[in-house]
Amino acid sequence: MLYVRHTVGSRLLCEPTEYQIVPVDNGWEISFILDNETAALLEKFRDELNIFHVEENQKTWFYSSEGKVNFLEDDSKFIISTDHKTVYPV
Repeated sequence: MLYVRHTVGSRLLCEPTEYQIVPVDNGWEISFILDNETAALLEKFRDELNIFHVEENQKTWFYSSEGKVNFLEDDSKFIISTDHKTVYPV
């Protein structure tokens, strides 16, 4: 499960059911399909996003210190580039 939350108040901004988490040079790219309205909201809060990947035995917290996001409107694909990751057992 993937949750994208606002850092202030932990408001849930989206919960995509299909997503990819791919290691890149200095971090991870997290991508998923998203509608234009929610994409605009995530772009607005680009510097205030917490991404939680929840699995059976662990929860991983990702975030970007630089607020790097990209919305590929033609594909409805939203990409968050993160450079920090913390893993917690659950």
